[in-house]
Amino acid sequence: MLSFPPDWTFVFQIILFLGLWTFLRRFLFEPNLAVLKNREERSAGALQEASRVKVEAEAIGEQYRTRLTETRAGAMRQVDTVYREAEEQARVLIESARADAARTMAEMRETLAQELAQARQSLTANVPTFSREIAEKLLGRPLT
Repeated sequence: MLSFPPDWTFVFQIILFLGLWTFLRRFLFEPNLAVLKNREERSAGALQEASRVKVEAEAIGEQYRTRLTETRAGAMRQVDTVYREAEEQARVLIESARADAARTMAEMRETLAQELAQARQSLTANVPTFSREIAEKLLGRPLT
């Protein structure tokens, strides 16, 4: 039974409790708290490192996208330049071919005109001979 003022067992129980509390605190609670604190610090450090790595990865990704865009734009400019140069070369070649064709046609017309003039001269020179031959064939006798 409980009596007032408490007897010596109560004081002994309080001393045992304080001794047990000191022992448990020193060998159980403090090491566990230290482990938990260390784990929390490592977790926080890992999270900070992950955040830093994520930011760096995003920056590198952005640089990559920027370079890719610049490279594509440069390639498109080069393709456009090559395309324009090819069009210009095609235009020059077509103009050159047309000029050559016109020159060749002029030469052929001139040659044809010369040959026609020669044929007319030759025929004009041979008209009396042809006329005589035709008349001889029509008459059936030689002309004198």
